[in-house]
Amino acid sequence: MKSPKYFDLFLHTLFYSLITVAAAQFYINIFSPEFSVSLGIVFLASFAMLAPDFPVLPVSALSGVLVMFSRAFLGSFRESSFNISFSLAVPELFFYLFYGVLLTVYIVKIRKSSVLMDTAALLFCDYAANFGELMLRLNINAFSLSSQSGILMTAMFRTALILIFMTVFRRYHLVLLKKEQQDYYRNLSLLTARLQEEVIWMEKNTSLVESTMHSAYQLFERLRSDSSTKDAAKDALIIANDIHEIKKEYYLILRGLSDALQTEDGPLRLEFGELFSLLRSPVEQIASAAHKTLSFEVKGRSSFRTGHVYELLSVFRNLFTNAVEASKNDQVFIQVTLEETTDEILCTVTDHGQGIPPDALSQIFDAGFSTKINYETGEISRGLGLNIVKGIVEENLGGRIHADSCPGNTCFSIRLPKETLEG
Repeated sequence: MKSPKYFDLFLHTLFYSLITVAAAQFYINIFSPEFSVSLGIVFLASFAMLAPDFPVLPVSALSGVLVMFSRAFLGSFRESSFNISFSLAVPELFFYLFYGVLLTVYIVKIRKSSVLMDTAALLFCDYAANFGELMLRLNINAFSLSSQSGILMTAMFRTALILIFMTVFRRYHLVLLKKEQQDYYRNLSLLTARLQEEVIWMEKNTSLVESTMHSAYQLFERLRSDSSTKDAAKDALIIANDIHEIKKEYYLILRGLSDALQTEDGPLRLEFGELFSLLRSPVEQIASAAHKTLSFEVKGRSSFRTGHVYELLSVFRNLFTNAVEASKNDQVFIQVTLEETTDEILCTVTDHGQGIPPDALSQIFDAGFSTKINYETGEISRGLGLNIVKGIVEENLGGRIHADSCPGNTCFSIRLPKETLEG
């Protein structure tokens, strides 16, 4: 049984060889009908220069064999028998072998990060391999001026093609890498924002933990004074101690999360409008997962830069997600309007869903309140999203949030002071 390493090498060699052979079918004949100049070596050399640990010799050898047989096979149909075509195609094999050996020596022993050296090496490999092939073809004078100038011009032309191919590939690779990095940082920013939501909610619950522990101790003190409730007093003390231990662990987790969310380089700063560019793709994914189509529009712009990126991402992500999840239509429309004054930023988020019932509008910012129910599973939303939004806007950022709704329209108006946003 072949080891995975050698099997992978075989597959890579076969794959690149087939590409080289396919490219080798684009050729022209110079000097004689037997001597052809093809594009096969352009792809082979480009792959070898671009890909680390590229199997140059195996690919060169297999490509040479396959090109030789393809030339012989096609030649036998045109003008001669297979045996004659095969004998005329044999020098093609040696061309690929010469080229592969020379290129391997350069890449392994000599190559440095120099475009000039790469150009000179590719030029020499092409010229030398062509010269070697000409030496094997007895009907061509390899040392004549026409032969030398021909293979030199061929080497220059193919080297130029290789350099162009490498440049285009590297530019395209940089574009892909940049996009990948943008996607990575967008996802990281959104993950950080979601973690901060949980930290904010945990911080809100610290007072509840403290008051519960205090109530348990008070209950213990009251029960201890009555001899008939001694056992109950012990139970109350155990409960109080357990809550105290839970509180310590809770604070450790909270501190760990808070420390992990701190960046050494200071807060991330973005223009206000860039927040919506970050959120567009993930909200579209949420809509797509719910089999809905999202239309997202931002009106107005603000070049104001804020350091409260993660808090604002949490605010708008919750509002956008609520609009998508609450909509009963397949088409979800969300419109964001930005206005900037001397002292504040006004942001209005409007969706054209079914609206919020008047009796529920006054409760939507309460913790635990939710109108989102999955009737298939019976699952009810946690009802924390808008409560967290209100907490971030009013407590963390010193702003105000107001909701208006009527059938077919829900609008959240957020006013944020610039003085706070600059932090």
